[in-house]
Amino acid sequence: MPSDEPASPDSLRLPARPVSLPPPEDLALAALASPPLRDALGLARWCGPATPVCPRGLPGTADVRDAVRECGLWPRGLEDHPRRRRRWLEGLGPAPDVEEFVRPWRTAVRLGLVELGAGNAHPARRLEQHARSPDRILGWWSQVFEDGVGQDQDPLSPAGADALLPRALRLLYEAPDGARTPLETLTGAGRPDPGAVREGSDPAADRLLRSLWRLTGTGAVVVGRHGHGSGDGSRPFWARLTGLGRFGVRRILLAVGAPAPLAEDLAGAGELLDALGALSPEGRLCSFDAWLEQRTPALALREIAEAVRGPGRAQRRWTGAKVLDTTSSELVPDLWSLLGSGEPTAVGLAASVLLSSGMLARHEVDRIMDRHGALVVIDMLAAALDPDEANLRAFLTAECTEGIEELILDDVDRLRADRHPDTVPVLEAIGRQHPDPGVAATARRAVERLASPS
Repeated sequence: MPSDEPASPDSLRLPARPVSLPPPEDLALAALASPPLRDALGLARWCGPATPVCPRGLPGTADVRDAVRECGLWPRGLEDHPRRRRRWLEGLGPAPDVEEFVRPWRTAVRLGLVELGAGNAHPARRLEQHARSPDRILGWWSQVFEDGVGQDQDPLSPAGADALLPRALRLLYEAPDGARTPLETLTGAGRPDPGAVREGSDPAADRLLRSLWRLTGTGAVVVGRHGHGSGDGSRPFWARLTGLGRFGVRRILLAVGAPAPLAEDLAGAGELLDALGALSPEGRLCSFDAWLEQRTPALALREIAEAVRGPGRAQRRWTGAKVLDTTSSELVPDLWSLLGSGEPTAVGLAASVLLSSGMLARHEVDRIMDRHGALVVIDMLAAALDPDEANLRAFLTAECTEGIEELILDDVDRLRADRHPDTVPVLEAIGRQHPDPGVAATARRAVERLASPS
């Protein structure tokens, strides 16, 4: 998601970059190790075969003391102090006052790990069987995680504040795997004055930091600090998603209707390009890099060139050219070879990447434009047609592209020889959309000439 994306519910529904997830078995092990699920499952096992409970569904004080000892539900800071733990345990009051017990107990009941009835609590039926199922475990964990995200929704918050945590999680999801994203980036994105975060005067930063710290307990987020801060007073905190966190955020994205593909589902170049076309430049680059790690640049070029062949694939070609720009320095010989392939869409792709590489001499640029410039222009105009022809009209009248159609209208015989599959649709659209009636008429005549026998 672009870093300047405004905080709005609709922004969370934008297509997400393709990601890879650990195997379900590894995710389940990480989920079982997270304190909320670990403690809730421990209490479910502890309460069997049955434990008396009061009308509020809580065990008595003696049983709470036993559960604390057996499940290790000590307050933070007492784990390694036996004497202090003993004094704390002796001073326990009624169960509702023991947060260390009540919080995981309520979680166990909410997840269905503990069942209440007839004045007793007992483990859920088939608990141990379910505790060996990765899907069931991840379902439990996801509820804990989503409840944690939901705790950030405060009806008394300032307008837009409730979107801060979901937006931050989305930004973490879009970040490269393992990247540490600064807190000021997560807080300042889309805000009118991100400098306020650096000055330490934005309460949203403190609120977001508390929310992220809370989610670290679920195993979804890691929060750390860069040293002791810098001279400009910037906040040194950073955050990143774990594999488990990426799994959880993806579930939320899917639930709100955001396309969130898995990289393994986009193994083919065509599927990859279709997914990348909807992403921000940052997300596109990050996703392409992950795909490129599985193949050489030369193989990536061959796969993309094959995936963009044929009519109606202008957006694939446009996206393919953009992502190949990132590795063009390793592809120069292959791109020149592709120029001679004779396949018009592959030639247009290679010409686009070479022209934008910045590595060509002036005479090489002139040579490519003279021989293949029409293919490049057709691809550009065909991409501007999708999804609305109104985009083409704006493209043709923009200052930087004004007159570009002359490169294809000046030599119709060359268009016939090039045989680009999108030539006729582009000319027809120019005939409908060009603001200059003379140019529009020329485009319509070109369509007629191409339709006539040579």
